[in-house]
Amino acid sequence: MSPLLTRSAKGPAPLAERIDALARALDTLDGVAADGPLENVQELLDRVDRRRALSAEHTVIGLFGATGSGKSSLVNALVGVDISRAAVRRPTTAKPVAAVLGESGSDALLDWLEVEDRHHLDGTDAALAASATQAPSGRRARREQAAGTAGAPGIVLLDLPDLDSVESANRAVAERMTGLVDVLVWVTDPQKYADAVLHQEFVRPFAGHDAVTVLVLNQIDRIREGERDAVLASLASLAQADGLDQAPVFATSASTGQGVDELREHLLHIARGREAIASRHRADVRLAAEALQDAADPAGLPASSTPAEIDDLVEDLATAARVEPVARAVGASYRYRAAGRVGWPPLRWLRAARPDPLRRLGIGRARDGEGLERTSLPEPDAAARARAAGGVRRFADAASAGGSDPWRAAVRSVARSHEDELPDALDQAVAGADLQATKTSWWWPVLDVLQWLALLTWVVGLGWLGLNALLAFLGVPPPPMPMVEELWIPIPLPTVLVVLGIAAGILIGVAGGVVAALTATWHRRRARRVLMARVREVARELVVDGVDAELELAASAASDLALARG
Repeated sequence: MSPLLTRSAKGPAPLAERIDALARALDTLDGVAADGPLENVQELLDRVDRRRALSAEHTVIGLFGATGSGKSSLVNALVGVDISRAAVRRPTTAKPVAAVLGESGSDALLDWLEVEDRHHLDGTDAALAASATQAPSGRRARREQAAGTAGAPGIVLLDLPDLDSVESANRAVAERMTGLVDVLVWVTDPQKYADAVLHQEFVRPFAGHDAVTVLVLNQIDRIREGERDAVLASLASLAQADGLDQAPVFATSASTGQGVDELREHLLHIARGREAIASRHRADVRLAAEALQDAADPAGLPASSTPAEIDDLVEDLATAARVEPVARAVGASYRYRAAGRVGWPPLRWLRAARPDPLRRLGIGRARDGEGLERTSLPEPDAAARARAAGGVRRFADAASAGGSDPWRAAVRSVARSHEDELPDALDQAVAGADLQATKTSWWWPVLDVLQWLALLTWVVGLGWLGLNALLAFLGVPPPPMPMVEELWIPIPLPTVLVVLGIAAGILIGVAGGVVAALTATWHRRRARRVLMARVREVARELVVDGVDAELELAASAASDLALARG
């Protein structure tokens, strides 16, 4: 069973493991995915690390809304004192305003948030502080007491600039805060609750943040009672369309106080649970993992290249390495050297006038001071080079079949990263192969001895005839010449020796040539096997290993992204 399946069986992975998995996936996808998503995820990881290093006792709750939503008035109503200026003139809030409950550790947190306007609350003058110190009642109280979270929580309640502020700096502050706060409270009003800009640009990007998202329809008093339920249902439906299936929807009126107590109690409940920070980070990590997967999905790639794909690559590279010409030269070299030992001696000098086919290719001949060998094979022609390059490309495409375009491009890039080195490496592989270029056969000396005996036979017969002719020319009676009577006519023995020696030499030479041709075929096939093995080593070192490593990275990234998604 895989670790991922084991983890799934036990439950969601701890947040720390998911963050680490996201960081590993980010490193793996560097150079594969586009820079934009990678930079966004790196910024997220930096924010998460920084937030986790700051106060865990304080829950940062940010109220976000468009101009005219009554956000500042709602903050004042929640807090119980006027900490944020609310007026008809807009934009009202130009800088973040913080209501802080619980001072210990809040300063460093507020410095990181870049909030200068801070109001520390106590139970004597602030409804929020008073409510926080009161013990909750009912089933929620029993749950909080059982969990050990009852009591006054630390809260940083932020009134933020308008999301649609005409001042670009104000809007930039609000947008930055959406990534920093622990709880997102989207405040809207009856006129703008269905505003496309609010939902598409701000709410929808935080889909899946249900645990730390609250939607508030403020100024509910402006809607007739009989129409309120329908408007609230419409807002809830829009939230579901934005990916917030379980985010609560509250109806409030800062001017009449309607729904303010319920909203305040809900925010206090979130803060008492002390899970908002982790919930926010889990949702952020999940969204970041999904963004990375959208940018360069590592799923769908095979675990490694297949033997058939490697065989096809080796065949293509073998063409560029001139394996077939070299293998044929090995067979021709064997026949060449065999003919020099078993051929008819009077004609061996003709063979010696031609070079060894294998030596002509420069196989086995040192060219530099380090003893490295190179061949004298001609450079591969355009067709051979095209087949080698096409083979590498086809191998990369086949090995990455089923993957996303960024990963396929990454695999192709890795496969071709050593393309310039391939010609020289293949040449070195051929030059350094053990082709047994000097290997002889046991039957060579046997036929060589027989050839020389045949030569001696016809030389003796020819010399005998020559000596008799010389004596006759000099007028000296030659000795009687033995006759071979067994033939159809008597033939002088020297003549028989000449004919027999020449015929035997030719027959031995023909027989040796046939045996040499058969043996040369075996040597050619062996040489091809050896050369193909050498080409396979080059292919694995310069192409296959890199592609397999990239496929392993993809598998690792897929596992890490799955873990980061929880």
